[in-house]
Amino acid sequence: MEANVDAHVRDNVGDRELRRRQLAQRLVLHHARTHTIFQFTGLSRHQLATLRQRWRVTDEMRHRGPPPTSFAIFRSTVRVRAEAAALAVFWRTLATVGTSIGRDYSPAHAVEFGERLCEVIEAYLACFPTSALDLEHLVLLARGLEKADAIALAKCGSCDAVILIDLLELRRRICPHCQHADPLASVNPEPQNEPSESLPGAGEAIQQELF
Repeated sequence: MEANVDAHVRDNVGDRELRRRQLAQRLVLHHARTHTIFQFTGLSRHQLATLRQRWRVTDEMRHRGPPPTSFAIFRSTVRVRAEAAALAVFWRTLATVGTSIGRDYSPAHAVEFGERLCEVIEAYLACFPTSALDLEHLVLLARGLEKADAIALAKCGSCDAVILIDLLELRRRICPHCQHADPLASVNPEPQNEPSESLPGAGEAIQQELF
């Protein structure tokens, strides 16, 4: 009986180690930085260097420097604003599908959360392969949405398109399309739509912004 328990423990440890390495490979393919990969896999720099060498990852294929930390990047251009809203909807829609951990990114569920990030960004890029946003942006976006003290999803005050909003911004919350149609609309301090979790008709609204 004791031998069976020991074998089961070894199998679980082996499965966990395999998942960590598989996740590391997916993160590397998404050009995640070393700190991000360590954060979700727990693998050391030496282990990651060995794996990159085995996977023939060149320095040119790696993203260096600090990951994005400011939500301002999601407002940098009209295109990025639309893409950030779409990516946020993908996260809200897919993050809890087929998992018992939900959107828990505590250290105890780091591998599971990393796997979910990869699944969401891969689904998103399958739909928008030329997007300027990548996995590191999704990490920032997901944490911002879960913390919900700086950014949130809401609807355009003019056309009900899904938008990503700055909760600290006082201007009227409208999508780029409506702002382009009426440049003064965003200055009008009308009552704002509250951030929404359900966002009915989100797919249609995203298409309106992106295309």
